[in-house]
Amino acid sequence: ELKVGQNPLFLSTQEGKNYTIYCNYSTASDRLYWYRQNPGKSLESLFVLLSNGAVKQEGRLMASLDTKARLGTLYITAALQDLSATYFCAVDTQCSPDAASLYPNLQLVGPLLLQEL
Repeated sequence: ELKVGQNPLFLSTQEGKNYTIYCNYSTASDRLYWYRQNPGKSLESLFVLLSNGAVKQEGRLMASLDTKARLGTLYITAALQDLSATYFCAVDTQCSPDAASLYPNLQLVGPLLLQEL
C-alpha cells in the first residue's frame, strides 16, 4: 500500500526567508506532482517530475525528485506573501504490476499550509 507524507506539515513563514518542504513515499514511483491551493481557489498544478534527478523551477519555486530515496523536495526561495497557500504532493503509482495494461493511480496527500507570521 502506498503511503505518502509531507514534512513539515505546517509552516509559518517570514517574508524573504527560504523554506524546504519534503514529500516522502513508500512505493517505487517515477512521477511526483506538486500542487498549490490558495484560499477559495481551485487546485493549481505547480510541477510534474517524471524521472530520477529531475529538477524544475518557476519563479521562486523549485522542485526536485530522488526516486532512489523516494523523496520529492519543494524549495521556496525568498518567500513572499503571495506564496502563502496550501501545498500538496502526489505520487503516481501502478495498481497492478502484473497486468499487461497498467492503470495509473494518483495518490494526493497533504496539505502543507504555509502561513505568514
